[in-house]
Amino acid sequence: MARRRLRKASPPARRTGRQPDESRRHSGAAVVLLVAGVLLLGALSFAVYPSLSPFVLLGGLLFLLYPFRAEPVPRRLMLLGALFFTVWFFSSILGLLVPFLIALLIAYILNPLVSELERRRIPRWGSSLLLVVLLIGVVVAVGVFLVPVAVEQLQMVTERAGALAEEAGRALESGSLFNALGRFGISPEKAREAVLQQVTPKLEEILRRLFEALFGVVTGVTSVAQQILNIVIIPFVLFYLLKDFPLIARRGAMLVPARARDRVVAMAGLADALMGRYFRGAIAVALIQGTISGTALWLIGVEYAVMLGVMTFVLNFVPYVGLIVSLVVASIVALFSGGALGTKVLLVVVLYLGQKLLEATVLAPKIIGTQVGLHPVVLILCLLVFGYFLGFVGLLIAVPATALLIAGGREWLAVRRERGTAPDEA
Repeated sequence: MARRRLRKASPPARRTGRQPDESRRHSGAAVVLLVAGVLLLGALSFAVYPSLSPFVLLGGLLFLLYPFRAEPVPRRLMLLGALFFTVWFFSSILGLLVPFLIALLIAYILNPLVSELERRRIPRWGSSLLLVVLLIGVVVAVGVFLVPVAVEQLQMVTERAGALAEEAGRALESGSLFNALGRFGISPEKAREAVLQQVTPKLEEILRRLFEALFGVVTGVTSVAQQILNIVIIPFVLFYLLKDFPLIARRGAMLVPARARDRVVAMAGLADALMGRYFRGAIAVALIQGTISGTALWLIGVEYAVMLGVMTFVLNFVPYVGLIVSLVVASIVALFSGGALGTKVLLVVVLYLGQKLLEATVLAPKIIGTQVGLHPVVLILCLLVFGYFLGFVGLLIAVPATALLIAGGREWLAVRRERGTAPDEA
């Protein structure tokens, strides 16, 4: 019996001696097939290159890496690919999302008013419909009475940019500035030559670019407003967003995992208290400042007062820089508005400085509050950084974005202190 068992067991022992050669042949064939497959896949990808899209690339990435999703590196590659695809997708359809984003921003700003009316026993759908109708009326009135005048004045100023520079140069030349320079040993003739050959052309170029930029902003906004599709979509989307805003907020919170939901809801509440008051207050303050400047410039006798008022409204969202640009442009326009030039320029300077004082002492503390208060150095730095990377839009969002980042950093430090992983404040 023992010999039979030995005979039966001996053949497998003889077969194991040939397994390494066979495995080497199989592995070599697998490598050849793999290389051939990669080359053929590369050739096929090159042939269909015009038809490739991020959808196809993402699908190929998931097809290759999904079986290895338990491993850290493939999982991170899939997450990174999904992130890139998401960024590409939303950047591609951003033009389609503009009406929805505008409606969402307006709904966010008006939601507290709708909630207050709801507490006064007015149905939410009724207050939402009332606010949408009122908003449509305001937009129509502004589009009919204000925008055409502002656009026309911007066109006139753009066409007269060269004349503005020449008139400003002649005003400097005819004044007592050169006589005062002569008392310091500077030749009046050389000073006039420098003004005419260097300062005036540069001033002309700066004025032309500035007014063309402002004209482009206003005409861009009006062209968007004139798109029939957006005009139809925005009020409908706004109504449903206002009516269901609390439900949308609750559904959004339910998408967050339960273990982090309380923390995320708390941070969202902090961001809402910070950003909501800033946006609503900043719009109100800018509207007041634009109205005051436009009316006062008209009473002073400065030309293009409507355009300057609209410019003050837009630039009031940019701290410091907006005041300087509005003051300089209004002073230059006052130079060629006729009458007593020195008196008009002085009144313009007093007007804008008085408006800044009014905003700093009354409007901003009462309407916006101190929740978004930033140190002046931090404020200037964030304006430079956001303006460098995002242009004019970056200047508009620099203050709230920086305040939100600082609030998020403080919340992160508070969490670390709770866990004992961060030092306490001094």
